[in-house]
Amino acid sequence: MRSIVVGAGVLGFNLARRLSRENHSVVVVDHDEAKVRHAQESLDVGVVHGQGSGPSVLLEAGLEQADMLVAVTGSDETNIVACLIAQTLNHEVVRIARLRDPAYLGPQGIIHKAALDVQLVISPEQEVAHSVGLLAAVPGASDVLDFVGGRVKVVGVRIDPGSPLDGKPISAIRWLAEEQALLAGVYREEMVYAPSTDMRLAGVDTLFIVTTQESTRRVVTRLGKRWVRTRHVMIAGGGRRGVAIAKHLSAVGVHTRIIDPDAALCERLVEEVGESVVLCGDPLDQDLLRDEGAGRTDLFVGATNDEQQSVFAALLAKHLGARRVVALVDTPNHVPFALRIGVDVVLSPMLTALGPLLQFVRRGEVVSVSTLREELVEGIEFIASADSEIVGLPLGLLRMPRGSLVGAIVRDEQIIIPDGNSVIQQGDRVVLFARPQLIPRLQRLVART
Repeated sequence: MRSIVVGAGVLGFNLARRLSRENHSVVVVDHDEAKVRHAQESLDVGVVHGQGSGPSVLLEAGLEQADMLVAVTGSDETNIVACLIAQTLNHEVVRIARLRDPAYLGPQGIIHKAALDVQLVISPEQEVAHSVGLLAAVPGASDVLDFVGGRVKVVGVRIDPGSPLDGKPISAIRWLAEEQALLAGVYREEMVYAPSTDMRLAGVDTLFIVTTQESTRRVVTRLGKRWVRTRHVMIAGGGRRGVAIAKHLSAVGVHTRIIDPDAALCERLVEEVGESVVLCGDPLDQDLLRDEGAGRTDLFVGATNDEQQSVFAALLAKHLGARRVVALVDTPNHVPFALRIGVDVVLSPMLTALGPLLQFVRRGEVVSVSTLREELVEGIEFIASADSEIVGLPLGLLRMPRGSLVGAIVRDEQIIIPDGNSVIQQGDRVVLFARPQLIPRLQRLVART
């Protein structure tokens, strides 16, 4: 497939990398010469330096022959114009746009009233709000992914130093099978390792557990975490991200407060997020955070436009006693550092948006795509077709690439946490986990023959 990616920021760069790895012919377009040079030197892609909303630039990038155009710059207007030009110059090209302004989004958004015929609209702000919502629903977890409409979950649970599991052999959690759960991987020293019989658990390890919705609470509590319902959340930052998170949580009955130093913005927020309390002040003011009860919150989210400020605000809240703290970080390479210095959960809004993009690009039998920990692991939900190589054989006999794992099989109303004797049948929904570099091989394995 021939693809044009307009925008070489975090989202565009990582999307181009993934598409190139999956054998797409990719051209990256950006007006920032440094970003274009970085893409050219780091990726196996073509590049064009210029405005992505310019017809001549898009033609130079190969628009007339392209199969797909993905416009993911930081400007909604540039993305919209790029898609309009693509629609005019190549009626067959698939068009995807990143949009940030809520005025363009939703059933009443302008995007639905205009004649902008795009096949997918992606919003990192909405995606990260959804991710925070999943975390709020599973107290004690550091990571939460949903599959099969929430019936299958992946939860990350961190082992605290000095806890009963610290230093124990992996056999200490063999009870997972009793709870219809499976250990899919262990995050340690910025790597994800497949569990092995000789592995010992260590403080600061994070266990990635595949389980059912019904078993999630029992699994989390048996791993030593308290299950305290998330009722109160404080959000540092009243920008688009903070507002999206507040609206998402308020819609499910969570009491939210937003703190931001911009007085004019706070006045607008009072009207925009009526169900949230708006506090005008510096989220790095420790006395203010203490007075406003940051230490008593169930979840504190650093969501300012400055990732360093978001991390520091989260650490302040944790110092004051917040149960869990989250920081939004735009630079993927900074995620491990933020975790090392004590932030409980670090989310990259741009990387959370990759899942829906990859799901759309792969389409076919693929139902959903999610990533864990800076894309170290990818989770794919797909429907098994009759002529797929994985159908009809026990999993133990399948030649699955090392570093991949079938985590769950859903057959009608039955959820199967599999072992080597489990057999995938036609029509099953299968949840598979793998390192991203293995995805092309796995696609050939699960695709129709």
